[in-house]
Amino acid sequence: MSIKKHFLTFFFLFISFLAYSQIDTVTMTDGKEVRGKVVKYNPNDIQFVYQNETLEYTLNKKDISKITFSSGRIEYLNDMNDSTKSNQAVGDYHNKVAILPFGYVKDQEKTNETMTKKIQQETYTIFNSKKQNLKFQDPTETNALLYKAGINESNLQGFTMGEVCHILNVEYVISGLVSIEKSGVYTSNYGSSQTNASQKNNSVKVNSTDSSSSRIYQNYETSITMNIFSINGDNLFTQNHNSFWPYENAYKTTLDYLAKRTPLYKR
Repeated sequence: MSIKKHFLTFFFLFISFLAYSQIDTVTMTDGKEVRGKVVKYNPNDIQFVYQNETLEYTLNKKDISKITFSSGRIEYLNDMNDSTKSNQAVGDYHNKVAILPFGYVKDQEKTNETMTKKIQQETYTIFNSKKQNLKFQDPTETNALLYKAGINESNLQGFTMGEVCHILNVEYVISGLVSIEKSGVYTSNYGSSQTNASQKNNSVKVNSTDSSSSRIYQNYETSITMNIFSINGDNLFTQNHNSFWPYENAYKTTLDYLAKRTPLYKR
């Protein structure tokens, strides 16, 4: 009987732990914490259900310091000591665009972070040169905000693009994937000839030599997919393009080609 009671006690403690692990914690700017579930994330407020209740409440973002989600991710909204100033920053997202680090796959293997950031910067340069009334967020700021929110390449798929827009405080985000694969080689042949003349005892002797050599070049196939999402989570643009050029760095001209066809590129 005693063993059964211990088992039941452990069982209920385990259930309680599971229930608690699914709880989101909202910290208000006055230091108060409320626990429950964030069911909807809007531009200026959140829909929140308190623990062990079913009724939805609306919490204004200007009153929230941070949200600790059940996944462990923390999203900071306002500083407790200057909530008004922070709230103005959070709401100022109109016409702002962030470019996420691009995925980069070479020969079907993911490469290091340096290349993803390099392509991100190159994409930023292309769009920022034609920004007009849009403001493109510097990649350094984008990556810092992603880091603070605990977002990286491995867990990005756990966030909607609308959520990412809110975290980065922008109206649009641009994402993409660059894929490069070896596609064979070609050989370039070239030759040269040299003629020498010499005179001896009133006779002319002509020597002619021919030489040839070749060089092998590696061909590459480059494919790029580019996406644009809005703060509402809408997919505004998706297009894939295969580069015509067989060079390893052909992705640069392909990025430019795709960028010019997006609604955010102002000619």
